[in-house]
Amino acid sequence: MAEWKWTSKKNQACAALASGATIKEAALIAGVKERTIYNWKNVPEFYEELNRLTLTTGIATRAERLRIAKRMIGKFEKLQGENESIPLTKKDLLDWLKYVAEETDGLKLGVADLLTELLAGLTEESE
Repeated sequence: MAEWKWTSKKNQACAALASGATIKEAALIAGVKERTIYNWKNVPEFYEELNRLTLTTGIATRAERLRIAKRMIGKFEKLQGENESIPLTKKDLLDWLKYVAEETDGLKLGVADLLTELLAGLTEESE
């Protein structure tokens, strides 16, 4: 078999697949036939890079969700501090944070402490 060489088309296809594109979509993006993508996926170098990029993309997506959660908590706390009308209840925020926690395989980067504080406040209010 010939030596594997990366090209811009292979890079485009690999990045598209790692981002969740279908074989058909990746082929269109790279400007190749679908069969070519299937063939590339059988090459160890392509397959390993695809797995690495897929993992990296997944981590980046989870990290972005976590950043959004932290920003939302900050906005919520700022509104509470200003005693303005809050369009979001603590229960809404907690439900959303639980969703983020599930999507990020657990709480990291200090969100656990914020969630614990909010849960404690919500429990005290309901008593």
